[in-house]
Amino acid sequence: MILGHPLSRRRLLYGAGISVACFSLPPQAVAQFGPTGFNVLRARNSTAMLRGEGHAATPVWAYGDTVPGPPLRVRRGEELRVRVFNDLDEPTALHWHGVRLPNEMDGVPHLTQAPIAPGGSFNYRFRARDAGTFWYHPTGDGGEQAARGLYGVLIVGESEKVEVDRDLALVFDDWRLTPEGTIDTEAGRVGGQLTVNGTPALDLAVRKNERLRLRLLNASRARPLALRFDGHVAWVMAIDGQPAEPFTARSSRVILGPGNRVDLFLDATLEPGASAPIVIEGAPAEAPLMRLVYGPEPFRATALLDPKPLPANPLPQRLDLKGAYRQDLQLAAGTHPTPSPHIKPALFTVKRGRVVVLAIANPLETPSVVHVHGHTMRLLDRLDDGWKPFWLDTVMVGPRQTDRVAFLADNPGRWLIDCRTVDKVEGTATWFEVT
Repeated sequence: MILGHPLSRRRLLYGAGISVACFSLPPQAVAQFGPTGFNVLRARNSTAMLRGEGHAATPVWAYGDTVPGPPLRVRRGEELRVRVFNDLDEPTALHWHGVRLPNEMDGVPHLTQAPIAPGGSFNYRFRARDAGTFWYHPTGDGGEQAARGLYGVLIVGESEKVEVDRDLALVFDDWRLTPEGTIDTEAGRVGGQLTVNGTPALDLAVRKNERLRLRLLNASRARPLALRFDGHVAWVMAIDGQPAEPFTARSSRVILGPGNRVDLFLDATLEPGASAPIVIEGAPAEAPLMRLVYGPEPFRATALLDPKPLPANPLPQRLDLKGAYRQDLQLAAGTHPTPSPHIKPALFTVKRGRVVVLAIANPLETPSVVHVHGHTMRLLDRLDDGWKPFWLDTVMVGPRQTDRVAFLADNPGRWLIDCRTVDKVEGTATWFEVT
């Protein structure tokens, strides 16, 4: 249960300047930069103050000593270089969630690479094709590692200037803790301790007529999040890292399934000295997890005009549904096995350049989450006469529903399809091959 926190005991996030990325992380939460030009991430045992001041620290696994891990930032078209050291007592790997990258860099043990053994390391190198908000974490059997805190945000900046005053990454998670503050791994994943950027209470210091870019990430593996920005208009600018035609969120409310990201533009329009909550609906809290707290002076005299669309990424304008390869995918509860290609055959194989339509059937009584690696998808209309005006890499399928998605199979290799329920993170994993 998150209790009320007076302003003096909440973490306060400041920042200024055009397009400056602020992450509200401790000063040590910066990726080390090695002499060979690699950012260094070291997976190891650590602790985090998930319950805030006055409580014992929680043992976690972290990249370095922070949850979330160090934010990584690169511009579209540039190469990202990351060296991962494994100081854990078990193998690991690093998946780049939502990133369209070479198959050998996707970070799926036994499918795209050998696991990083304890004491070992691995170099990840790829050029960022798409600008947007992405994240990194272990996958496959490493889902348990992500649940213990091994994850971080990856921001790929646009090549063109974006009209915002501040660029803020807000990473939400949901922890199931014992009364002693340790992570309870035996009772499912939906918990009672919510955090944003690793803290149970966060204030964003803003000024009237300032425009914020809020990069929202739901890092929980079990809890969908419904966020409401009281007193403000929230413009949805990108979903799962890919630009969308800007639209205002109904009732200033957005929903993020596990693994989803949404980029919002939010104009601070209240008067100096005001404050407004950012509410997570249905959360076990007596006070909002976050607040917008206005300073005494305006940022500018008048508000900015409605935002223009973000620069487009190199994605197809149209998908050939008539000539598509069609595949059914039946979801099921169960364990989450490592998808070794020599143990489990591919769900399908398709030639590069063909459109794939997946019919994802969820016969279960709970929602399920499906993440397709290496590609980004359109959610199709029910009548198969078009698609929603946004792209996804992670889709949440409702109980006893079937959703269909389409994507261009333009990335050769063996790609994981990660399927799991949202309650206890049980599910199955399969894979497909693009030749």
